Amino acid sequence: MTEDDDLESLPPGLAAAWGVVAPEGRRGPKPAHTVDEVIEVAAGLADAEGLAGVSLPKVAARVGVTANALYRYVSSKDELVVLLADRAWGDPPALPDGEWREAAAVWARRLFERFGERPWLLDVPTTVPLTPHNAAWLDALLAALAPTRMPAHELLDCAYLLDSHARYGANLRRNAPTPAALRRGNPRRAEASRAVRGFLDDRLRDRGLDAAADVLGDPVFLADEPSVDGFEFGLARILDGIEAHVGR
Repeated sequence: MTEDDDLESLPPGLAAAWGVVAPEGRRGPKPAHTVDEVIEVAAGLADAEGLAGVSLPKVAARVGVTANALYRYVSSKDELVVLLADRAWGDPPALPDGEWREAAAVWARRLFERFGERPWLLDVPTTVPLTPHNAAWLDALLAALAPTRMPAHELLDCAYLLDSHARYGANLRRNAPTPAALRRGNPRRAEASRAVRGFLDDRLRDRGLDAAADVLGDPVFLADEPSVDGFEFGLARILDGIEAHVGR
């Protein structure tokens, strides 16, 4: 099997993300633009319309080429998404030295913030292969956790836990109504929330679901915006669990 055969067996976009396949190596006339220009246009669309708004025809029109000509720069929509996501990740955060727990906490918080800056990253399939920037994020966390001396599979499981927590918290925040939407919505929102609580309380208790009914009085239930304290609480418990595991 030749090197070209090996490259063709890779997932879309992986070789291009690592700079192994350049558009100049593809057949056809010399490109008039660059892949960076294409990705910059795609990023603008994603920021404005979400990942669903990044279509090859839209990108081609904004770049100023035909849809067919765009294939001189990216081989498919899948490749475009891989390259776009890698650029959006950017460089990993600088983590504090010496204390793995604080470093892991900073990493998770910065990831949570990155999803807030680019919410459409939450829609990128998690099957996207390891590209330069998200590999750098993973490397930063693994290096910070190295003093725990956990085996490789446990280090990766810890990375998965922290990544999943950041994604879940960011997705809750993304789906919360904005202040402007709240102003445009029901001006009697507080009254509506009380009505929902009362309605559910009665039904839950009728079915013996008292534990669920008891928590409805907490302000976090039906809150207009997810609590940052909730993200920090979950993060602390994850780190507590890792610390207890390492201690054993």
